[in-house]
Amino acid sequence: MSMLVQAPTEELTRLCNSQNRSHRPLYYPWFDWLRLLLACVVLFGHEGLIGWRNSGNFSVQVFFALSGWLIGGQLVTLPAQQLPRFYFNRALRIWGPYFLAVSVLLATSAVREHITKTWVETAFYDFTSVFNFFGLSQNAQFQKATPLHGTGGHFWSVNAEEQFYLLAPLILVLLPSRYGRRIITWVCIAFVAWVSRCYASIVFGVLAAVLANRYGEFHTRRISRIGCGLMVTISAVCFAKHAGYDFVAPACAISLVLLLAIRGKRHPGGELAAGISYPLYLNAWIGVFAVNALFKHFRFGSLLAHEALILILSITLAAFLYWFVDRQLIARRNQLYSPRVARATMFVAYGTVTLGVIGGLLLLARR
Repeated sequence: MSMLVQAPTEELTRLCNSQNRSHRPLYYPWFDWLRLLLACVVLFGHEGLIGWRNSGNFSVQVFFALSGWLIGGQLVTLPAQQLPRFYFNRALRIWGPYFLAVSVLLATSAVREHITKTWVETAFYDFTSVFNFFGLSQNAQFQKATPLHGTGGHFWSVNAEEQFYLLAPLILVLLPSRYGRRIITWVCIAFVAWVSRCYASIVFGVLAAVLANRYGEFHTRRISRIGCGLMVTISAVCFAKHAGYDFVAPACAISLVLLLAIRGKRHPGGELAAGISYPLYLNAWIGVFAVNALFKHFRFGSLLAHEALILILSITLAAFLYWFVDRQLIARRNQLYSPRVARATMFVAYGTVTLGVIGGLLLLARR
């Protein structure tokens, strides 16, 4: 996305800074380490080092619950006039690393593989953030025809997050608060999402944020912590017995998030851990491909050395991307911001996903 940089007036700067302070979310230091742990679990799950086949998916469910809790907590008190700034901040945080990862994967695939119709469709779904709607079936049915044989399959979760950022404000901010921010509204949405198995972890996170807005830090009370602990324990038993994963996972995910939602101060190590988790999740495949090629060329056979080198290389690359891409964009957020750019960001965000949905439906209809 190309952005015109406009210097805000002094009055606008003071207004934005004061509004950002008033709506700044609480800081939960345990979430920093949780993010890195979840990204590593996804990596090791894809490598087959974790015996539980749902380990990667469950990590994504916890990521979803985190987003619902944190973003829902922002939106439940956000004035409607600040929505463009919200979209701008989200786009700056998510789009740069995501589209860079997609571009690198597609460029690598174009060099190594024959470009097919399915390949082009997958690229379209990736760039319009609707891969979770239309691309997952492509990976399942025509995996060898997709970029790097389905390597970008994990992008579905980023697309789901993007759609959440577009839909949640329509309810929490634009609807009258007596409807959009009512507990019963989100209880109903959560129930529908849960029984339909449709991103219930995110909705449970938003419901928890709405409850916290109404009743304060309910999750820190003893009865809540006992209840969350019991939910995690019961879920672990269900997971071990392979019973009802789809129904249990969202409740377990939000329970873990609430148990770790303990206010505290930022720590440089934790901030780095949280910062590298997103590029690690997006780009871990690069380390896997590089190490696989290296071991194949030199005919190494040590599994321990193989996986250790993948982890080291993946974290190093993620730290590099965080420091020189993510961190630089975030540091220049106020310089890049202007009301016009923020409104354009909203237009691009909604327009891109709408284009993806329309295009996906047309492609499905032609089959």
